[in-house]
Amino acid sequence: MSSEIKADKWSPASGTSATIGDSGDTYTIPSGVTLANSGTVTGLPASSISSGTIATARLGSGTASSSTVLYGDGTFKAEPGGGLTLVSSGTGSDVSNLNIDSVFTNSYKAYKFVGGFRPATNGEDLWFVYRSGGSNSGNSEYRYIVQGFIAEGSQSSDARQYAWGNPYWKISTNSPSNNSNYMQYVDMNIWNPMATSTTFGGDYTSASGNSMLYMSASGVVYSAFAMNYQTGGNYDGLHITFASGNINAYNYQIYGYNPT
Repeated sequence: MSSEIKADKWSPASGTSATIGDSGDTYTIPSGVTLANSGTVTGLPASSISSGTIATARLGSGTASSSTVLYGDGTFKAEPGGGLTLVSSGTGSDVSNLNIDSVFTNSYKAYKFVGGFRPATNGEDLWFVYRSGGSNSGNSEYRYIVQGFIAEGSQSSDARQYAWGNPYWKISTNSPSNNSNYMQYVDMNIWNPMATSTTFGGDYTSASGNSMLYMSASGVVYSAFAMNYQTGGNYDGLHITFASGNINAYNYQIYGYNPT
């Protein structure tokens, strides 16, 4: 036997509280029914949610992803500290250039780039260019300086090179005669590539680091470099190429981190 009660309002018979049912009872809420709450719900532990998941939008503000965590203030943010998180990697051979797109995001303020690149022809400079939305960002606004230290046989020398308003930045000096037998290695920090939306110490993006190569003439070249790009914006990728000729082989890793 079943019955139905229709009422516009339930109120306690006395006092200010009332009980619905007894322990062990089950109340079914049919599909399509909406429970509208303008008050406060108490005594509902998380263990009582026996199925389904809670949408991240209900947990906090911001963007929930594999690279963010939920903070006590109810916001999703990138992990604190300087821990490195791998965001991109790749290997390949026999390409005219390398485009790495959609790798820089608002999750990190800085990135570490490490890799090795081998030219298809001798005497090649390795060039880097920012990309945005799948296109190169040249604009002749790269300002860089490179200090090179060269050791050949029983002698050594220094070299310095700079550019003020270039369409790319270099990581080594003197057009070293590396060839298809030797990689050119780079270890670089990229600061604030998403400068418009994730500012870290300025409105522009910069890079600094060092590179190393072994020349075909039995010489070792170590270079330290720094670059500032004088066009504000958000840059989400890199274009990498040798001055002329193809990339014979390459490998790279990019890690995101948030300096404290």
